[in-house]
Amino acid sequence: MKVIEVKPDDLVVSDDLRRSGSAKQFQERLQASIEEIGLSEPVRVALMPSGQYLVVDGTMRLRAVQAIREKYPDVLNTIPAYITEYERRYEIRYQTDIYQDLLPSQLATLVEHLHRSEGVKKIDIARYIGVSPATLRNYTGVGRLMQRMGLFPRVVELMDLGVFPASNPFAWLRLTVTGLHRVLEQHFADEDETAEEWCERTVAAARQGQAVRFITTDVEALTDSLLKTTENYRQDQGVRSAKRDYGLLRAARQHQFDTQPPKGDVSAAVKHLKLVARDSRSPVLKSAAKSFKAYLQ
Repeated sequence: MKVIEVKPDDLVVSDDLRRSGSAKQFQERLQASIEEIGLSEPVRVALMPSGQYLVVDGTMRLRAVQAIREKYPDVLNTIPAYITEYERRYEIRYQTDIYQDLLPSQLATLVEHLHRSEGVKKIDIARYIGVSPATLRNYTGVGRLMQRMGLFPRVVELMDLGVFPASNPFAWLRLTVTGLHRVLEQHFADEDETAEEWCERTVAAARQGQAVRFITTDVEALTDSLLKTTENYRQDQGVRSAKRDYGLLRAARQHQFDTQPPKGDVSAAVKHLKLVARDSRSPVLKSAAKSFKAYLQ
């Protein structure tokens, strides 16, 4: 697959490739994100015999772009898109669903296993899944949160439950253990409620579908609100700002890379993916491993 620039008006949406149902709250957050930093994740399209482009994956992103263009006709005249084969439209569409069904913690674990244990380059993983390198970098950040002490794994659990977005784990990673407690107790917990108690209550509410959901800009602002001391933050403000800006720059430039199958010896990765596909108790992980194994071979 390669990345091209297409006009939103040239894209065709098919009902048989559209996801059933939609989350209004998610679409509103998606639109706000695109308005703020642009479309960081290309849609997937296939060239039809008619010469038009069929949206294989990314209907909600296209809908958000169209809503923005209604208010601001001069923006987003073209958007990045991965071009795929028309004959493989259903295969690619359902392949994408496999990975979108994984929780942030599951995808972070899979990415880190493939990269560290099997030696698969992260850019190759990103190319296959169909996300930008900046987005895959977020899953690396989620994995680092899972490895830290204290309440950081709880933050990942809240990402899995949809309370916190997984789109900027580095907003949490910059905090120390003390800083994390202070953010949760000052900005999320009720009066006289500890950070631990708030996490327990919020997890229970989320499992019942009753928790409040926070957007990325809220999380970034609240985690940046403490006194800029080494007690609260792991690095100084200048370094943290530079890393954040660099991440946004990478997201803005992500459409410049082409997607090609990985090169080199991937036999070890294929061997272990075969074991995951055979022995895992998770149907989603089994399907993901089987699909990625086929891609590598």
